[in-house]
Amino acid sequence: MTLLSNSQLKKMGFLSIGENVMISERASFHNCKNISIGNNVRIDDFSVLSAGEGGIIVGNHVHIAVYCSLIGAGNITLSDFCNLSSRVSIYSSSDDFSGASMTNPTVPEEFT
Repeated sequence: MTLLSNSQLKKMGFLSIGENVMISERASFHNCKNISIGNNVRIDDFSVLSAGEGGIIVGNHVHIAVYCSLIGAGNITLSDFCNLSSRVSIYSSSDDFSGASMTNPTVPEEFT
């Protein structure tokens, strides 16, 4: 696993980034300005963190294994010493699947 350098991590624009952070260059991040990462954190290949307005907070001594997804408009908090096993998905919001509106991230908000 190739890791992003400290300078690469700082350029990504995270809300905050701790010390001893090991993030795979194959992990994906969206809206880094809403993501806070603590100390001694490892995020493995093909994980996706997509933060909405509520943001994502990753505490200290946290490991996010391969193929994990943290996605949604609401807040997601992983407290200190939390670990996510491979392929864990956490959603903080959902589309409306009642049939009363359309779903899809490309649909204008007025129709969702």
